Amino acid sequence: MTETGVKKGDRFSAMGAVAEVLRAGKTWADIEVRQPGGASWRKRQPLPFPTNWRRLPPRSEMHNAEPDWTIHPGVHWREIIEESTQTQAQVAEQMGVSEKHLSQILTCTVLPGLSATMKFSVVMGVSPRLLWRLACDYKLDLALGRKDLTSEYLP
Repeated sequence: MTETGVKKGDRFSAMGAVAEVLRAGKTWADIEVRQPGGASWRKRQPLPFPTNWRRLPPRSEMHNAEPDWTIHPGVHWREIIEESTQTQAQVAEQMGVSEKHLSQILTCTVLPGLSATMKFSVVMGVSPRLLWRLACDYKLDLALGRKDLTSEYLP
């Protein structure tokens, strides 16, 4: 994003047309202007944009990109523990699970179940919904044939 707050993908309504930022520098933005009748052209527009240009919401398809890969939720769990001041043994003890079981999750050999997810969320102060979504999404992504990149994240 530039100092003026304009970045690739930003859209503006200007004089009945829609202008979309293709690239942005510090003092300029390359934009594509589309008129309602279908005509369009590209130009370099000085920044900041005129004050009568109204910012539009981003195109939804730009934010619905789904990767063609997935990683085991244990990768995320391990990162959460590493960023905390606790050891793996301390976390397992507070969760009321064996160190072996937690280790199996963190080394991505087993998926965390709902009970372990709930306990981990309480101990680490992370949303249980987020943690459970990671596990569900991982299983779904594998079923959809997405590439499992977990091994690239293991120590």
